[in-house]
Amino acid sequence: MALLGFNAKAQRDMLEIKDFGKNPGNLKMFLHEPLQVGKAHTAGSKRLPLVVALHGCTQNAKGIAEQTGWNELADTYGFYVVYPQQRTLNNPQNCFNWFQDGDITKDKGEVASIYEMIDFAKDSLDIDTTRIFVYGLSAGAAMGVALMADYPSLFNMGAILAGGPFLPGEDPFRAMANMESPKDIPTPELVGHVVTQNPTYTGKYPKLLVMQGDNDKIVNPKNAEILIRQWVPLLKADSMPTKTVSSFDGKEDITRKSYCDKAGNEQIIFYEVANLGHALMVAPNDTTVTGGGKTALFSVDKGFFSTYWIAKDMGLIK
Repeated sequence: MALLGFNAKAQRDMLEIKDFGKNPGNLKMFLHEPLQVGKAHTAGSKRLPLVVALHGCTQNAKGIAEQTGWNELADTYGFYVVYPQQRTLNNPQNCFNWFQDGDITKDKGEVASIYEMIDFAKDSLDIDTTRIFVYGLSAGAAMGVALMADYPSLFNMGAILAGGPFLPGEDPFRAMANMESPKDIPTPELVGHVVTQNPTYTGKYPKLLVMQGDNDKIVNPKNAEILIRQWVPLLKADSMPTKTVSSFDGKEDITRKSYCDKAGNEQIIFYEVANLGHALMVAPNDTTVTGGGKTALFSVDKGFFSTYWIAKDMGLIK
């Protein structure tokens, strides 16, 4: 950790970064520096990718790091991981406030704090700025979509697990009701909510990866369909899957769908998972390179290390 000459507090294999910016959203920041970073710098200051991993409700940075296995993958394949963490002062359930305009509107509240964390990492570390990714579970997924909408030029791809589309803020009760029973919003209106954040932006939007269980009782699976419908026009992708792989990786519950652009490039990836509730998938008993993760309240053993496959889709694993 000698490379990091700033005010930080060690927490096992993560550093808590105390002074990363003005922090208008009053969040905490944790950073994992990969074991390979020393070798990379010795070999000629190779710039490394960055993953921003957002936890769900009742979770924290340490918990999501252990359950997802992001740190182990970062050590093996060489990339940084930033973990924003909610404070109970902001939300008693430790949820990111994905439903509040003051926290999801560009340059305000929590999204602004997370942007500052990324900016700090870019200034302090050798980050490949073309390979910055966001990953989120549940409330973290919803906040991840907000970041993609607010700062489209910043991210290469966003991985959204049990999340939903980017929508204007509303009170938490209505937001939860809409998550459980989503409204059928017309596509132009859905796209407009994103475009409004950057009305003059003409660049490329980040690619989208969606992972959703069909037995999710907290986030209605229809949210995944609405999210994909929101991003299809933004990414100029096919409105229907270009390619479908059933029993992906030999797992009969998992179907992988690709939505490509006219050039045949994958723009949206949808992992549709049967018999999965509100949780991420791990394979803690798999000792091969494709195994890992840890079971917990919102993390279940499906014999499928979802983080590994997401990292592959991001291009972090060759």
